[in-house]
Amino acid sequence: MGRFGFGSKKKHEEPVEETPIVDDSSSDDDWDDDDSEDESLSVYDAAFIWMSNGKDEDYTFGYTEEELEAAL
Repeated sequence: MGRFGFGSKKKHEEPVEETPIVDDSSSDDDWDDDDSEDESLSVYDAAFIWMSNGKDEDYTFGYTEEELEAAL
């Protein structure tokens, strides 16, 4: 027998019953992907984050670059 059982003959294994994958995301009300007003980011905070990330367009948070520049 090999070390750690490698190289040995396989013992008979019982088949594993597979559970079907169920997509229940339609009933998931915990996440709302809408633009809710209660989680807005001020232009000043957005400008600081945008500047801190090298003025990367991925960090504009819906503001224009002109709005962010004016807030700095």
